[in-house]
Amino acid sequence: MDESTLKRAERVYFEVSHLHANARRAALDAACAGDAALRAEVESLLQHSAGAREFLEEPALGTDFRLLTGVDAGPDTMAGRTIGSFRVDERLASGGMGTVYLASRADADFDQQVAIKIVKRGMDTEEIIRRFRAERRTLAALDHPNIARLIDGGVTPEGQPYLVMEYVPGMAIDDYCDSQSLDTHARLKLFKKVCDAVQYAHQNLVVHRDLKPGNILVTPAGVPKLLDFGIAKLLTESSPADMTMMEERRLTPEYASPEQIAGVGVTTSSDVYSLGVILYELLTGCRPYVLKSRTTAEMERVICEVEPPAPSTAVMRPQTRVGPGGKPETAATPEAVSSVREGSPQRLRRRLRGDLDNIVMMALRKDPARRYASVEQFASDIHRYLCDLPVIARAETPAYVLGKFIKRHAWGTAAFSVAVGLLIAGLVFIRAQRDEAYAARDQAERIADFMQQVLGAADSGDTRAMGTSASIPDVLAAAAARAQVDLAESPRVLAAVRSVLGRAYLGLGMYDKAEEHIRAGLTLREDILPRGHHDIAESKLDLAHLHYARGELKEAEGLLRESLAVHQHQRGEKNQDTARVWNDLGAVLRAAGKIDEAEVACRTALEIRRAIADSRDTIEIAESLNNLAGVQRQKGNTAAAIVSLEESARIRKKLLPHDHPLVVQSIANLAILKAGAGDLAGGIELMREALPMEARSLGLEHPDYARSLSSYGVMLMRIGRLDQAEEPIREALRIRRLRLEPGDPGLLAGVDAMARVLIKLHRDAEAEPLLREALELAPRGTERAQTYRASITAELKALYARTGETAKAERLAGEGAAPAADERNAVPPSDGNP
Repeated sequence: MDESTLKRAERVYFEVSHLHANARRAALDAACAGDAALRAEVESLLQHSAGAREFLEEPALGTDFRLLTGVDAGPDTMAGRTIGSFRVDERLASGGMGTVYLASRADADFDQQVAIKIVKRGMDTEEIIRRFRAERRTLAALDHPNIARLIDGGVTPEGQPYLVMEYVPGMAIDDYCDSQSLDTHARLKLFKKVCDAVQYAHQNLVVHRDLKPGNILVTPAGVPKLLDFGIAKLLTESSPADMTMMEERRLTPEYASPEQIAGVGVTTSSDVYSLGVILYELLTGCRPYVLKSRTTAEMERVICEVEPPAPSTAVMRPQTRVGPGGKPETAATPEAVSSVREGSPQRLRRRLRGDLDNIVMMALRKDPARRYASVEQFASDIHRYLCDLPVIARAETPAYVLGKFIKRHAWGTAAFSVAVGLLIAGLVFIRAQRDEAYAARDQAERIADFMQQVLGAADSGDTRAMGTSASIPDVLAAAAARAQVDLAESPRVLAAVRSVLGRAYLGLGMYDKAEEHIRAGLTLREDILPRGHHDIAESKLDLAHLHYARGELKEAEGLLRESLAVHQHQRGEKNQDTARVWNDLGAVLRAAGKIDEAEVACRTALEIRRAIADSRDTIEIAESLNNLAGVQRQKGNTAAAIVSLEESARIRKKLLPHDHPLVVQSIANLAILKAGAGDLAGGIELMREALPMEARSLGLEHPDYARSLSSYGVMLMRIGRLDQAEEPIREALRIRRLRLEPGDPGLLAGVDAMARVLIKLHRDAEAEPLLREALELAPRGTERAQTYRASITAELKALYARTGETAKAERLAGEGAAPAADERNAVPPSDGNP
């Protein structure tokens, strides 16, 4: 036979070798087109290759049954026989070296259906049995809810090894997702469970090596089950013998990694790649590659060298499959694919574009070192995507990190106003409810254009000098520098941008930078706008927030009252802007110890917001309830405070994601209230829930996180867990020293808490300088402040009495009378209050 015929025979062989018997005959008819010599050669190859196929390459049960059903394997004498404790009911599937049967429990103890996998007679060679036993050992070591369980195993009287497996009735994961018309999020959640199962196997030193949709069944209850570790490679048993010729590699080419195709070492990274192919198919309805001839050369070229299209690109193309003779046939249109996913091709493309493209393509990278380091990391990125968090599959350009920050905190308070400010056209200072006189459409568009240009420049590489680890502050600094140049001729727009940047820095706890931009925006507005203009009032409100964050309450109150007068004059009492200022004024008055005035302000804000909402729950109402709870607690009405705070938390949980910063704030505040009411155990439990969420949303060096950390430490101290209390209090103080000014009440609270835990630990030498620092930082004037100073003085006198330093104690005589007994363990007002 000539060389060209041999090449044609090889091509046709690979085209038809994987098909069912009936499909194979039809494919041979089409491919050989009456060429008897070609047909004879292909049939000869098929006949001789039948014995070389691996039984352990077939699934333990279920998944490829649909491929094997209909194979004419001749009479079967196993039906009705008893194997171990099970009676064989029917044959489910046959492969080159074995058969899978459905069986039932033979005794009457209980009903149980299983799948039994038996090696065929004549195929029980030493090598096959070795691999069979390896599968048995592999499966026996795995116990996971998403992995099909090994029940039993043994050898038949005829000497044929068998495995008894959990029978999983269900559908292959791709078919299941399509039959249920699952959207992208639902598919990702299901796929993540599969990742968890594979990661569990990896932790037990098992690489599956043949992951594909056919090896993942989903039960009617929606539980995925991973099947067939028959060709798994135990990492502790790796051998060069496992990597031989292509025909001997036990894999499915369409889902195999480049290193499997090339015959090099296989690691857990190979399973990461296969999972990437599966996810690609679940999201797009097609595989990343189309193998036409399935020859060794083609597989190596395509899988090892060709870059697949991104998922968002693939779903917009007609999808094809290869028919007999290598002829492409249209299988599905973009409309058909999207109809069982997101409804329309455009919507599906938007859903996939960006993070999901990057996640899938990172898993499919040719170089194993550039893929996800583990399946766990892959699954974590999917979890991050589902939670609107930054994913590692993309270089974290400044614009990208900022965009994710914005999306997570779209409903934030002043601490997160950057979330609204940098993406909503018109930015924060232009509100949807504001009169058209303030909307200034041209100004809004100019600001939006500017911010888009800044973010676009970051993505296109203009900020390359920052490096791939550039942070949100890097982007803000770049935006500030660019604004000075690009907006120099538009002072009103420049003022608005400087205000937005100031709020962004304030949200990050970077107070010096915040002041620089907020004051610049205010100065520009006062220069170009008439007195009493709305935008000037907004800048004063921003500056008030800054003063409040720094503990400069007198300055904050004055600016808020000026802003309130403007809003009342221009908009009246019943509007969101006026309510917002009343709400903020209440917080400042409470912090200043003006409790009765604070309650009036908080209730006024709440009344306005409820009237505007017209019986609907809103985030603004929740904010007012949260602030009112702080006032009620400070007035000693803890029961009422808990009611208000629980109502605030209910609304936030209803309207916001479970890990949103405002939800976390409610949990933390409720923890403090419960602890203050005597339920320290309940407070500690809630604070433990809140702290990791707050760390993720704010960052590990944010003053608000430090406040919660310190409150948690104080609670532990109050129940006597001093060894556990010291570390969170110490870390909170470190953060506060880093981020707060010397006169800030938060810093005072941190110093005080650290001193008191050291005293309880009998470390007076370390506590003494901290108590002196607290006394220097402590405010004067109000009755509450004087009570606090007296408490610190009493602690110092007691310390000096213990250490015998009477002279130092006498010098403290003028600091004031001793506090009442219940004030001796008081902490500054800013720590531990909602």
